Amino acid sequence: MEDVVEHRYGARDTRLVAASFRTHHFVPHAHSEYAIAAISRGVEDVRYRGATEHAPAGSLLLLDADTLHAGRPGVDEGWDYRVFYVPPSLLEELAGHRPTFPDPVPHDPALAARLLRLHRRADPESLAAQEEFATVCLELIRRYTRGRINPAPPLHVRKIQQHLAADLQHTPSLDELATVAGLPRFRLLRAFRRDTGITPHGYLLQLRLRRAQQLLTAGHTVARAATESGFYDQAHLHRHFRRTFGATPGRFARNDVQDRRHPPA
Repeated sequence: MEDVVEHRYGARDTRLVAASFRTHHFVPHAHSEYAIAAISRGVEDVRYRGATEHAPAGSLLLLDADTLHAGRPGVDEGWDYRVFYVPPSLLEELAGHRPTFPDPVPHDPALAARLLRLHRRADPESLAAQEEFATVCLELIRRYTRGRINPAPPLHVRKIQQHLAADLQHTPSLDELATVAGLPRFRLLRAFRRDTGITPHGYLLQLRLRRAQQLLTAGHTVARAATESGFYDQAHLHRHFRRTFGATPGRFARNDVQDRRHPPA
């Protein structure tokens, strides 16, 4: 039985997800936020920066924003975890720079337990909860970052990213992207994948999925979210959304609405 529950947190639109996965395999994808999680049961295998990391119960999961990763069960019974999706601006403010977590899966049962308790709090909007959240984030930065800043991608890669983001309903050809970047087609592909970990088409898909999430959170229908984020139809959105986030668009939307009406305990 796969189960995903999402709600919002008071700290600058931080998203909270509680999930239980038995057989689900996440395809490679990236989030615009940092993913900070605690594994509470089982084992997740995480493919990240060219290596497979094993994350058993008691482990933290610390994934940098905009960094490609994939996940799958590490044992037959799968895994449970609770995740904070944290906007980069929040960690940048705490760290004084954009931090990088070089070890994505440190085993730290004590800090994992703090994260789990904080995630389960009934009063995430309270001053005490937000102070504790900031304290835990600072501890993560102190223990598990080295003060490194993710380098900005080269200008030609940024041009392609901006071009793709400008019109999510348009699927450009490789020739069009090569013209925008001012590079030969296959050199562009190599450069883009080297600097982002994903192809231009894969990057466009991630942008479309993020936009669909935003539209669903704003209360729009799945049909409208599919159309306005650039998917062919609802089935196309459903397939990619489920593979990437472990929940259908409809389930995602219902969870978000339910949470705004009745904050979880």
